Amino acid sequence: MMRILKYFLPVLLAFLCACAANTEPESAWPEATYSKLINTGKFVSRSDLEAPPAVLPQNVKAVIVPHGPEAMPMGAAIMHALAQRNPRTVILLAPNHTAKGPKIATTYAAFAAYDGIVLPDEERIRAVEGRGLAGIDDGLFLDEHSVGAVMPLIARYLPGARVVPLIFQKGASFNTAKQAVETVCDLSDPETVIVASIDFSHGLSPREEQVRRAKMIECIQMYDAAGVLNLDGTYVDAPVVLATLLQMLKDDGCKMEFIASANTAELLGRDVPAATGYMTIVFYREK
Repeated sequence: MMRILKYFLPVLLAFLCACAANTEPESAWPEATYSKLINTGKFVSRSDLEAPPAVLPQNVKAVIVPHGPEAMPMGAAIMHALAQRNPRTVILLAPNHTAKGPKIATTYAAFAAYDGIVLPDEERIRAVEGRGLAGIDDGLFLDEHSVGAVMPLIARYLPGARVVPLIFQKGASFNTAKQAVETVCDLSDPETVIVASIDFSHGLSPREEQVRRAKMIECIQMYDAAGVLNLDGTYVDAPVVLATLLQMLKDDGCKMEFIASANTAELLGRDVPAATGYMTIVFYREK
């Protein structure tokens, strides 16, 4: 028996060390040890989180970042720049691609990422739930890439920030959406930032995408919330999210700055049959 242990013990120790060294989210934070934990490793690779910080104006109140895989470095540049501000709360607005569950949904779950665990801002989530403006549905967030792709960026560049994740069906009421966001977000709070996870034109040739993106830019520059609500998926994947954001920021007197704009073909450097449009935009208040 001692001979067997002497032979297998080094092998066992090597195996355990290898397991401990594995930093993938699924291994580092097993779901069995948390009551509500959503792993994000399947949504984005570690290398996609790296990007030099973008140059942003001061007093940023909100940003738009993409969630498409090829555009992750665009979002990483924005989140890296926000690290200098070190916000305590992130209001994460995103589309519900499944069109299931509540029209506006949220969760008390935590999100495990490569660089740590992103915790929910339970007080603000209780506020929006308590007013009947959003329903709790953990299951919707398990496969929602518009949230899962952004959480690793928050974990890396804004460690310690609490998050209020809100996902919206396309049929969600604009008025209810605006009330929900206003309930959880005080734009005068310097320690809170809105991150809207939005992709733009879908399913078009690269040239057609460029044409629609130009029109989309015009709508955004005009803060045309009503116009955005009438657009379909060939322009934007989250009309009600974008419209709500534009109306709130217009009412608050915010300015905007376009940081980057591209589509799938431009990012990959080759032609593709169906391109998605991406933009990163920051909204800020002049002092």
